[in-house]
Amino acid sequence: MVETLFGLLLAAGQVAPLPALVLPPGEGAWVVRIETSGGFTGRGSGSFTASSAGELLCPSTASCPSRLAAGAQQSIGKLVADVRLVADVSAHPAVGTSGICSDCVTTTMTVQRRDDDGERTIQFRWDESTLGTVPGEVLRLHSAVVATARLR
Repeated sequence: MVETLFGLLLAAGQVAPLPALVLPPGEGAWVVRIETSGGFTGRGSGSFTASSAGELLCPSTASCPSRLAAGAQQSIGKLVADVRLVADVSAHPAVGTSGICSDCVTTTMTVQRRDDDGERTIQFRWDESTLGTVPGEVLRLHSAVVATARLR
């Protein structure tokens, strides 16, 4: 009985892995990957990946549209273009978690984009206690992808 209960609790805490998307071909291509972890349950609040090819993926345990609507794809593309992607990631101010919030949801957002200067990738990480350190354009992009992924 105790073993069964332990097994159920262990299974409930597991989160399905988020599928990966490859950067589509062409100039202006982009992929945004949002992963969350932690929080009260330790499972985060949802993870999503979107691309300029219109693909939208979420873990098998969640339901989300399989494609971005054309309007959402364009607006997210504009938001991706607004995010400063620096060639030298060390030149970007560190955005992280405070480590003082044990029940906070930690968000990691990876933005990959191809432009005139080639492919660039940058990662942002925050929790509720460090939200104020995240650039506004990053939060707008995050909100747009999450809102689109949660449409059913």
